[in-house]
Amino acid sequence: MKLLIIVPSTSRGGVEEYSLKIAAHSKQAGWDVNLAFPKKPGTESIIADAGKAGINYHKLNVAETKIPTFQEISSQHQALLPILKRLIIPRLKFDWSIIPHFFRTLFLLIKIRPKAVLLILPWPEYGFGSILACSFLKIPSLLVFQLAPHTLSIKKWKKKLYHWAHRRKQTWVGVSKSNCRCISQSFGLPPEKVLCIYNGASFQTNRGSLTDNIRKRVKQELGLSEESTMALTVARLNDQKGHDFLIPAIPHLKEEFPNLKFVWVGDGEKKAYLQQLLKEYNCSDQVLFLGYRSDVPRLLQAADLFVFPTYYEGQPFALLEAMAYGAPIITSSTDGIPEVITHKVQGLLSRKGDSADLLEAIRWALRNPSQMATMAQKAQIKVQDFSQEKMLDQTFALLNERIDGKTEPDFNKVYANTP
Repeated sequence: MKLLIIVPSTSRGGVEEYSLKIAAHSKQAGWDVNLAFPKKPGTESIIADAGKAGINYHKLNVAETKIPTFQEISSQHQALLPILKRLIIPRLKFDWSIIPHFFRTLFLLIKIRPKAVLLILPWPEYGFGSILACSFLKIPSLLVFQLAPHTLSIKKWKKKLYHWAHRRKQTWVGVSKSNCRCISQSFGLPPEKVLCIYNGASFQTNRGSLTDNIRKRVKQELGLSEESTMALTVARLNDQKGHDFLIPAIPHLKEEFPNLKFVWVGDGEKKAYLQQLLKEYNCSDQVLFLGYRSDVPRLLQAADLFVFPTYYEGQPFALLEAMAYGAPIITSSTDGIPEVITHKVQGLLSRKGDSADLLEAIRWALRNPSQMATMAQKAQIKVQDFSQEKMLDQTFALLNERIDGKTEPDFNKVYANTP
């Protein structure tokens, strides 16, 4: 069976790693897997990894980065605008980016003819054109909303189209209970119509002598002394992840813990800004920027602390992986995170955006390493409820349920006159 996975994203992060996991699992299960997303500098490594795994990649420019003008919409699309304006959107301000995204997805669906579609959305309103294209064909589709941090104000006409799409063989999924509530409230769907499948991590249960050896090697590779304390953060360098409110805490920590080093894994548009902010706080020498890394498990095993100062989340893979690898955790009490971390049980929770509270949390952790180690052990036990296997099993159970007993999309009938 053919599966098409659509990700309207232009960079590599947790959402994109999730898409690769789903694609690899699908291929192992015997699906003919097709992965579609924009071809941008930030997605080149994903395209390469998909190719290595034998997954078919298709360029699909549906990223929500800019709304095109009428002039940028092709003449083929423009011919249909008057019809759409008369039938669908009289007297309403319309989001014109829907139209090229709709047709690009439509043409890809014609080409691939998938049995099912999985749309992985890094923001609730992303991928709208693709959602409508799948619904137009009534293709069994699973929408996974990876991030919904608050209730959105969605226009009435757009809500109606979402409801129409939802009724046409779609299942909607959130990755935490907090996520599901926000999706339900944003789109005006009954709570039972948004199912919860938690993101999941693969497990590493041994943090003994093997981890001690890895810690020594990693610190040597990074130019850190064996006596240094490594505080690891794995997150894109953007507004969401909270590096900016961690920075004011670093000079205070530097005075009390001179061997403390922060190691930041990830790329993003805020890198130059964060580097400048570190200079202003006179603590550039305390932070290492590693960029994208494919060896995050090694880094997690080497870390003395995992610091994740995010402003908002769905259910972050980086946090689940840190739990799985036994890294002592300090993170924000926001969105779905308290569903997996209880304060001073599996880790420390600080108020999001509060540099002083984060400073005190890190200071307490450094002064109480044995208590942090105990919390890390409890986190390793807790994360077994959030396994990658469970995530994959539940996701594909829903996909198969959506497919079973349903008629095939009638491509030939709908597109009999399509060139």
